[in-house]
Amino acid sequence: MEDSRKALQAFLDIISFDRIISILLLCLMAWLLLVLIQFCLNQLNKALPKYRLIWNRSYPFVRLFVWLSVIVYSIVGIIDPHENLILAVVGSISIVVGLATQEPAKNMIAGFIIMINPPYRVGDMVTLSGHYGEVIKLEWSVTWLRTFDDNTVMIPNAEALKTAVSNANSGALDEMVVVKFTLPMFVDHKKAIALAREATQCSPYTFLNKPIIVNLGNEYDLGEFLQTITVKAYVMDVRLEKKFMSDINIRVLSAFKNARFYDGQQTPTH
Repeated sequence: MEDSRKALQAFLDIISFDRIISILLLCLMAWLLLVLIQFCLNQLNKALPKYRLIWNRSYPFVRLFVWLSVIVYSIVGIIDPHENLILAVVGSISIVVGLATQEPAKNMIAGFIIMINPPYRVGDMVTLSGHYGEVIKLEWSVTWLRTFDDNTVMIPNAEALKTAVSNANSGALDEMVVVKFTLPMFVDHKKAIALAREATQCSPYTFLNKPIIVNLGNEYDLGEFLQTITVKAYVMDVRLEKKFMSDINIRVLSAFKNARFYDGQQTPTH
């Protein structure tokens, strides 16, 4: 205990006003540098939206590198304490910090694991803790999602690693969207499949470099056999998922109605 007190006193002796000012200035410079980097990345996102996932995913690693550099330089270059002093102080403080920050420490370790072996990245559409949305920020301790209701959700990284993660696009800018239509059995299924495929191809949101799949199925509901048409297509940008689904619904339902599949009493259901 006496050695710890001596180490702490020695540590306080080497902390001068000039060193504190130097560390604060270094932190301010690092913060301004990160703000500048974030601004440049935002401009790149606007100029080259096709590569926005690459720009966004690089920022967490840049931020980690900058702040680690600040910490290392502050200790080694500015404070420059004796090696024994470092070991003694770290040993004394680590016990208190470890007891007081167990949960934050778990989140930071989980965040490091996510960055090294990522189940998701910035820009991915994922389901975490019951929330579905785009990963807009990946920090050391928390992950930020933006849902389609324009809500921002903060999820601790340790919580994200506890449960299964559903990733809709896994690093790609495009993702598959599934839209299902239910039709009466008397409808010509071949014509319905052709119309659904053609209507989906005409959507401005469809990523035509990947295949459009239209599956035929059936189900029994309310005492009646029905046939189902399921459209599986890729949207060109994950942020357009809901617009793409709405556009497919409008185009396919309009095509079915114009084809005169139905009499005056029957309408397609979705």
